[in-house]
This record gives sequence, structure tokens and C-alpha cells, in this order.
Amino acid sequence: MSDRIFVIETITDGEAGFPYDEILSIGVCSVDVDAGDFDSVYHANIYYDPRHLGRSKLDYAEARGLKIAEIYDGIPEVQAAKELKGVIRGQYVTSYDIRQEFTKYLVNDPWDVTLETHIMPSVMIRQSISLRCKTPGDEPGIIVKAYRRTFRNDPANVGRDRSALALAQMTAQLLLDLRARGKY
Repeated sequence: MSDRIFVIETITDGEAGFPYDEILSIGVCSVDVDAGDFDSVYHANIYYDPRHLGRSKLDYAEARGLKIAEIYDGIPEVQAAKELKGVIRGQYVTSYDIRQEFTKYLVNDPWDVTLETHIMPSVMIRQSISLRCKTPGDEPGIIVKAYRRTFRNDPANVGRDRSALALAQMTAQLLLDLRARGKY
């Protein structure tokens, strides 16, 4: 077991979760809490034919930061799940809102990481009430809000990017800030 915490964020096509909705993009950062930095270690877009997803699901994903053209270049879901497990096997993992990432998606097939990792508390529960998600679908917007309120100078260097990897980078930086303040 390492002293790293892996932050996982996704962009999905809905907020109902498995089996109604799918992960369209996933990003992972490895946070070294002792050194106070993080590395981006995994990012994948999942291939789906947009015609099969439907307009409402595409609009949902696009509103949360996914560029729809990216799913054309994506990889099969089973391949992404296998690669993700290879990256996080035996590690501590978290996300901004565990309910969204893990309960609704990552503990279900084909992603099921239940016996692969050690799930830590949500980053969100260590934030002020105003920076907590009211519903799991709020997560991408709340991450951006928390990041902007906490940092004025964009230390994760994400700019205007709202991809799954950018969300993971923002969450990783928020985790480091909480750790520095003794709150995580």
C-alpha cells in the first residue's frame, strides 16, 4: 500500500446511474499527500455511438464538460474498466462525491472496483456546506465552484477545461488544500 490517494472523476450521460446511464469519460490523478503534489495517471473516453445514446443524454454530458466528438475516438468500456483497475488496484481511492462516482457507477459491472481498492471519504464532506453537492448530478459544477473559491491562481493549471481529467485535477488540488489545513 502506498501513501498515495487516487482521485477518480467521471462524466456520465445521466444522473440515475447504473444500469440506466453510462460513464462516457474518466480521469484519474494520483495524489502524493506527503509531497503535496499530484500526477495525472489515467484518462479515457469511452466509445458510444451518439445515435444510440440519444440527444438528451448527449446534452447532459455536454453540459458537464464532455466534448461529444471525443466519444468517437473513445475505447471500449470493457477495455477502459480493465485499464482503470490496473491503475488503482490495491490503492486508496476517492472522488469529490463518492455517491456519484462509486455508488452509482464504479461498484457496478464492468467497472466494479469493490475488491480492487480501499475507498476513502469524499473530498466534499470535508468542505463547507456551500461546497457540497445537493444531488450527485451536481458534482461537476460544484467541483468547479469549490476550486474557484479556494484558488484564485489555478494551481492545477486546468484553465477552462472541464473534462473528466480536469475535474480529477481540480479535486486532487482541493484534496491537497484540505490536507494542508489538517482537514483530510
